[in-house]
Amino acid sequence: MAKRSKLKVRKGKKKWFPVKAPGIYNKALPEITAYEPAELVGRTVLISMKELTGSSKDSNINAKFEIVKVQGDTAITEAIGLFVQDAQISRVSKRARTRITFVFYANDKDGKKIKFKILLASKNLLSGLVQNEIRLLSESIIEKMVKKMTAENIFTIDTSKKVSTELKKQTKPIYPLNDAIIWKASIVQ
Repeated sequence: MAKRSKLKVRKGKKKWFPVKAPGIYNKALPEITAYEPAELVGRTVLISMKELTGSSKDSNINAKFEIVKVQGDTAITEAIGLFVQDAQISRVSKRARTRITFVFYANDKDGKKIKFKILLASKNLLSGLVQNEIRLLSESIIEKMVKKMTAENIFTIDTSKKVSTELKKQTKPIYPLNDAIIWKASIVQ
């Protein structure tokens, strides 16, 4: 005989809870529904950076936040990632003849392990040796920059742009790059 499935018991009506972004942004995020505030801890919120910065240039980048605690009815978040939309990556990749993509890990100032996925693009065809030199130099540049910052500071638009310009500037003696993008950056759990 088939077993009867248990019906879910409703806990009452869901409520809307305000969510606050970390101190760097000092903005309110969209509200989230839950039955009780304690259920919010551990949930993630993905939001476009355009909503945080107010600049339409940042609409292709998403930030990921995790709710770490609830104060009263307000959920407090912590930044755990930064992602460039795949549509932007494909636009950059179409213009490039050589694409160097690599993944590596670096520790921040507080010792948190952060995973980076980087895209470097050049209009000309590069040999494997040159690609490897650029990749190794890029890894060391990013590692040095990340060691001086906290995770909260790493997942900002300003840091992303700063790293991009620094990579272009320091890899120029090997070969000039057209684009240097932090495709994805997230805290490893």
